[in-house]
Amino acid sequence: MKAIDLNHFLCTLFPALPKPTVDRVTAGDPDRVVKKIAVCWMPFRQAILKAKKACANVIVTHEPIFFEHWDLDGESKDHPETASKLRFIEELGITIIRCHDVWDRMPEIGIPFAWAKFLGLTDLVASNQFNRVYAIKTQTALAFARYLGNRIKNLGQAYVPFYGDPKKRIKTIGIGTGCTDPMNTLALGPDAVVAVDDAVRSWIAGSFAESAGTPVYVVNHGVSEEPGMATLTAFLKKHFPKIPVTHIRQGCSYRTLWPRG
Repeated sequence: MKAIDLNHFLCTLFPALPKPTVDRVTAGDPDRVVKKIAVCWMPFRQAILKAKKACANVIVTHEPIFFEHWDLDGESKDHPETASKLRFIEELGITIIRCHDVWDRMPEIGIPFAWAKFLGLTDLVASNQFNRVYAIKTQTALAFARYLGNRIKNLGQAYVPFYGDPKKRIKTIGIGTGCTDPMNTLALGPDAVVAVDDAVRSWIAGSFAESAGTPVYVVNHGVSEEPGMATLTAFLKKHFPKIPVTHIRQGCSYRTLWPRG
């Protein structure tokens, strides 16, 4: 199987993809024969090196290589770091495939489903394409923050940024897929929302939460999608049992630097 064949297979999993789609071979030789696959959320240089060290010659990634959604079709294509990173990938002999639009939509095991399962959310009460609302045991917003914090610390996020009233009692929680605007999640009527940091604007969602008292918890983008990378790895292992597949675990995409004192 070649890298382009793997790309085509993934794209057939959800026929109603956006057109054009970002799910394609984004770097490297599309005709490279797949010997070993590495799965990661974001192809940082460190992740690519880990894939090479693991003897993988194809990487399946959820997010872009080149600093914006459309990779080399975007505005960053002329940046010196783009050219440098592309040379870096080519010199390592690695092909990178994007699996974003499919895995955001894949039923039961895609990004929003894997995230909900990781959080222990099972009682779905409302949903649309990119937002889901679950019933939970009635509790204070602060109590859920503590629960959430204990879950995400295992993925490298050390604290839970929070807007709203910590004393508010909640019995439903909303989540979005990836960078979904939390205001769209709130439109489904949850008592509180777990939102991704890339989508939370303090002057909009934060201001609304402080004004209305509606709890908004902020989770790192990579943290929210790491469970989906685990399910993607398992899926590829199941469908290609003769090809080794490894998961490069990333989790929180930033470092927390604590001041002394």
